[in-house]
Amino acid sequence: MKHVLITGANGYIGQALARAALNRLAANEIQSLTLTDLAFEDQRYHQVPGVRCISGDLSDKTVLETVLTPAPDTVFHLASVTSRLAEENFALGLRVNIDGTIGLFEHLRQQGQCPVVVYASSIGVFGTPLPEQVSDDTPVAPTLSYGTQKRMVELLLADYSRLGFLDGRSVRLPTVVARPLTAETALSSFASSLIHALAAGSPYDCPIGPQGWMWLLSLPACVRHLLMAATIETARLPAGRVWSLPAQRLQVADLVQAAKSRYGLGADAGLRFQSNPQFEQQFAQWPPLTTSIATQLGMYHDGDVTTLIEQALVS
Repeated sequence: MKHVLITGANGYIGQALARAALNRLAANEIQSLTLTDLAFEDQRYHQVPGVRCISGDLSDKTVLETVLTPAPDTVFHLASVTSRLAEENFALGLRVNIDGTIGLFEHLRQQGQCPVVVYASSIGVFGTPLPEQVSDDTPVAPTLSYGTQKRMVELLLADYSRLGFLDGRSVRLPTVVARPLTAETALSSFASSLIHALAAGSPYDCPIGPQGWMWLLSLPACVRHLLMAATIETARLPAGRVWSLPAQRLQVADLVQAAKSRYGLGADAGLRFQSNPQFEQQFAQWPPLTTSIATQLGMYHDGDVTTLIEQALVS
């Protein structure tokens, strides 16, 4: 990685990835860093030599040309409308998640540099109901617009890679925790809210019951895997250029018990269960997960539920 671009750099994962990239810039491991999003909350990036912060919509050709000049050799494509908005506003999800991505890929193709493109896909591509076991070979059948759009981009990136235009890697993210309490833009954000509430012993109405199963990965582990994905030799990549990141399969009850052990018996004092049928069906019935490709590539989850919670709450 020499010239790195991060789209969606002001988002939850994007901000953490940008901080990690800044550390690599300071260590001279990369030469330049371009960050782009609709706007930036953290203005310090603008003051760092070697960093460009470009605010604007990637569907604007002028913004896109500015972002891609000079041409990057490594792109982390995180910019997207998340699950809640994609479901509530179909046209917006289509414009951002599909049209904006096609515009980005096309401009990169026309530059003729074949950059590495790491795309943040989602386990939402699997849809529901799920089989008894999920692996990298499980057929996908998304049941939300967000998952459908993610799968469309996976296929598109694989085709651009097949033709030698891009060197794509689509990684399917599980529920990444813990989002800030003010950032419930994803339907799965309830898992982050639950962890924050348990750590603080504060009131929370959980939309799934204690026996609900989730796939969880901490934000630091997610960032580590994204960076790793960019440096994997092309010959080691799976044929479809897509794989699921490792995650712990945990029940809500597991999080509660770990929080009580870590923060005291009163951690769940404010917790109430108010089961939401939609959430139960879409986010509480995740079966055992096998991520053989990730394992072969040296990627692992947080290890245990206590470590997951501690890592999830690292600011």
